[in-house]
Amino acid sequence: MKKLILTLAVAFTTIFAVQAAKPVKIIFDTDMGNDVDDVVALDMLYKYVDEGTIDLLGILSSKREAGSIKFIDAMNTIYGHPNIPIGIAKTYPSENYVCTDKKLNYADYTVAQHNYPHTIKDWDAVEDGYKLLRRLLSKEEDGSVTLVMVGFSTNLVRMLDSKADEYSELDGKSLLAKKLDKVVIMAGNFREKRKEYNVWNDHYAAVRFYAECPVPMLFTDVVLGKSVLYPYQTVYEGFKYFENHPLPVSFHYYAKMPYNRPLWDPTAVLFAAEGHKGYASLSKKGYVTVDQKSITDFTVDKHSNRQYYEVNDAQRAAIVRRVVELTMRSPKNPYNKK
Repeated sequence: MKKLILTLAVAFTTIFAVQAAKPVKIIFDTDMGNDVDDVVALDMLYKYVDEGTIDLLGILSSKREAGSIKFIDAMNTIYGHPNIPIGIAKTYPSENYVCTDKKLNYADYTVAQHNYPHTIKDWDAVEDGYKLLRRLLSKEEDGSVTLVMVGFSTNLVRMLDSKADEYSELDGKSLLAKKLDKVVIMAGNFREKRKEYNVWNDHYAAVRFYAECPVPMLFTDVVLGKSVLYPYQTVYEGFKYFENHPLPVSFHYYAKMPYNRPLWDPTAVLFAAEGHKGYASLSKKGYVTVDQKSITDFTVDKHSNRQYYEVNDAQRAAIVRRVVELTMRSPKNPYNKK
């Protein structure tokens, strides 16, 4: 009997501990419109909010194109989270940024083709990304926020350079140091020694932010992301709760279906929301550098606070299962057309 009582006590203690766990506070910085894995990552974030795993404080776009924030706002509204604030980079990235493709990106196309519900009424009034970041961080407890960064470093370099304002007497770097716990970032290619899209498209910003970020940075790089694939069957089978759902529309426009898409950005969301245990291991600590050709390098140094995630076959399978399970759910309080 004593053994049974002890077992029950441990069980109840575990349950209450889980229930008492605070949601992870996340700010999401995305280049929505470049690759469709951003849409999967955003879907996951809403599902984590629904289950109480995270508190999504805000979403930043590192793209200046209006279609990016219109797409995000439509997703916010459809998923029943219309009050999540959105910011946009109001300056272009460095001269490397390419916007010459005659084909619209999927975000522009998707919102142009379908009359989605929106919450934002004045697109010109959307906050500058770094300014929204300052406002959000100023309200939070010290060391309590995780920044999930899956696009360019544009907003963050402007944040580093920002001065005291109406939200905080601290400069940008000091505010990041005080309020952030860590940055989980999809960027770099440490193992193939090739330039990577998020680095190359705002090279100058990446060089600076990787060097000057005052908190730990955990990288999920291009090699990891392309080793775990989002199965195309999920795109066909899910998302039927909303007519012309933006995710399948985006996938069909982005490339000819069927195709499986690497889970670059969703891995960053997964590791930030749930931690990496069971999904990945961490490298030794080291420094991340970017050369003149936008090739990233990782140099082991125990005094640094940069690491990258590594996965084995079992962990890859676990990642895919979890991403599929999350994205196949319906939102808790989806938009009601009535």
